[in-house]
Amino acid sequence: MQNRNGVIYTVRLSEIVKALQPFRGTWIVDGEVVFIDSETGEEKFTPCQRRCATQFPDWLLREEYPVRMEIFDILKAEGASLELKPYLERKKILREMLAGEDDIMEYGGTVEYVPYEENLVKAWKEAVAKDREGLIAKDIKSPYEHDRSYSWLKVKNWRFMCYDIVGFTAGENARSPFFGSLVLAKDGKYVGCAGSGFDEWELRKLKDIFTDSETAEKPFSSEQVGEPYRAVKVNVQALVKFYQMTDSGVMRFPVFITSN
Repeated sequence: MQNRNGVIYTVRLSEIVKALQPFRGTWIVDGEVVFIDSETGEEKFTPCQRRCATQFPDWLLREEYPVRMEIFDILKAEGASLELKPYLERKKILREMLAGEDDIMEYGGTVEYVPYEENLVKAWKEAVAKDREGLIAKDIKSPYEHDRSYSWLKVKNWRFMCYDIVGFTAGENARSPFFGSLVLAKDGKYVGCAGSGFDEWELRKLKDIFTDSETAEKPFSSEQVGEPYRAVKVNVQALVKFYQMTDSGVMRFPVFITSN
């Protein structure tokens, strides 16, 4: 097993490897490793990240954070490349391959086949209801895509929220005259840093506000934020969009939209 950057995950995710051992021959499949909360049924990012980041997990960690692989595509079978075949044809081949093991097809197993949903509205409502990151809309005639394209479109399930600006980090290169990212808080709790999404007008506007503001005592340590920053006392909020919140209450992939 390896991730998209070629990092080997065979030892880290041994339960998935074991579940796939019944399948003989030469094949390459594509999927997503996920952690499902047994009580809510929701996918959660932090436990999955913990498992994937641990190179040699012990049995206690595997018991606490069991993961599974949701397989949605196949690239190669018995030495033959399938990448140029249409998407729906590859799905059929994958479905037939996985159907050979009843345990594989059973919902909630360690390995699960991800079916194709033709109704985009239905798929989107389900993604929102289950608090997922979004979905990938694919042309049914498309070959396998290694990069983003017009045939495979990522539709993101953004969340929007206003947070208090309590500090900023130093900018680098073209951003050195301004700042790097905004340190944000909600009800006195750290929620993350937003460092993208700014246009030049917002950069200059916020820089002027920071220049005229009082230097405040840091509400969070630099270790918690992840880098040194300057705390400021301003009555300004930032509207940001993000994917999800981690279990520790920090935004994933926050993007600045505007300030007020």
